[in-house]
Amino acid sequence: MPYHYSIPKSNMQKAKEKAKKQVKEINMTLKDAKNKFEEMPNKPKENMKSTGQLSKRQKEILKTHKEHHTKLHIDLMKYLMTKKNYCFEIAHQLAKKIVGK
Repeated sequence: MPYHYSIPKSNMQKAKEKAKKQVKEINMTLKDAKNKFEEMPNKPKENMKSTGQLSKRQKEILKTHKEHHTKLHIDLMKYLMTKKNYCFEIAHQLAKKIVGK
């Protein structure tokens, strides 16, 4: 018996909507993600001083981090850490909200 017979209709619709959202996010570009960040209300305050480049420690963390996340997620995090002066943790939270995994 196919799995969708046992799922109530409302849950089935939610699953379809979630799948559509995921497809939409895949087509997002870095420029779209930056615009989405700029339009975001209640952004956290900058919490670091940046030289415009990633530190040695940030580069090491991103190397291990990119095994579990998309290129867009990593690129947005780099942008947030270098240009917008956010630490790794806050940049990661924002990237998850904007891009997803």
